[in-house]
Amino acid sequence: MKSRDGIQPVSVSANHLKDWLAELCPAAGIEIVGAVKLPCPLPHGEQWMKWVKDGRHGGLEYLIREPENRANPNLKNPWAQSILVMAHRYTAGWPAGDEDPSAGGDLPLDGPWTQRVSRYARGRDYHDVLLKSMRQVIVGLKEKIPGLEAFPSTDTGPYLEREYAWLGGLGFLGHNQCLIHEKMGSGMFLGVALTNLSLDDLPTAGLPAADALYTAAERRLHPPAIAPVNLCGSCTRCLDACPTGALDLIKGLDANLCLSSWTIEWRGAAPEESSHLQGGLLFGCDICQAVCPWNNRAADRADSLPAVNEAYGTLDHYGDLTLADLEKISPEDFRLHFKKTPIWRCHPEGMQRNARLVRQNLEEDEQ
Repeated sequence: MKSRDGIQPVSVSANHLKDWLAELCPAAGIEIVGAVKLPCPLPHGEQWMKWVKDGRHGGLEYLIREPENRANPNLKNPWAQSILVMAHRYTAGWPAGDEDPSAGGDLPLDGPWTQRVSRYARGRDYHDVLLKSMRQVIVGLKEKIPGLEAFPSTDTGPYLEREYAWLGGLGFLGHNQCLIHEKMGSGMFLGVALTNLSLDDLPTAGLPAADALYTAAERRLHPPAIAPVNLCGSCTRCLDACPTGALDLIKGLDANLCLSSWTIEWRGAAPEESSHLQGGLLFGCDICQAVCPWNNRAADRADSLPAVNEAYGTLDHYGDLTLADLEKISPEDFRLHFKKTPIWRCHPEGMQRNARLVRQNLEEDEQ
């Protein structure tokens, strides 16, 4: 790894950076980029620490690793002057009444199993796809900015990406705990890059920008002087639709109750008394996003936006498998079909468990 000792600041105008991003991002497929001045006090830092203290991370230890460094990247990187936040869409929104089981819709037992998988996980691993695009932008910026140093990460480093994305003007924080862009919805992957760029014309550290430096679709026609934290208003569709009641307006997400935790992260089974709530969901859950009006509107305007990266589309070889195959899939077949995809994370045993429970739940519903 390249030593970061002795990295010096490089002063650049945010307006110049904005122009260069507009030139580089379309070719790389990056759809939004924002920047945040460091060091930066995090407005929701204490709330996040309480979330951790209350155990609402559901045993997902990677979410709470290095809490001090997540709250302050400068502790380990005193040279860092700013953080860039970049986004890829993985879906063009969810149409109202989406019939995919992953979105809460009904599907017969013999229907395509891929529709039981969260949309983010039907294609290639975003860690690889997004990181490649971020690196392409950074290489282009280095040609324009002598002395630039930037270290990209796609949720593999200790950063609170969603908080920095909000501060960087990429969207607002929704009741479903997702970052929501007013035109593109919440179906986005986020990546960050620590940089030595000194951008003095950014908003004061700790205050959110009204807009990103670059976006394929402006959030609003007339950005407000003060960026909103939340634009959900009195809407509670996501909270009402969550099968397990995992969302709370005050406390946020309880990962102990989240179907994504049960089907992806947990090595054991879902709580026995609640396993029926998994219904026909095989891997992940999109329900709180699928019912969101912002995502429904994003689906309506999808034709006016750039096409979603094809790497996130459903992989052709998934058609070789059925739900019955997944109940008994071997480690070898699991590797053959799911290596370098998000589904790899649940392991063969997890996939067998999930497929078996889906069949049991649906058969009980038919009785």
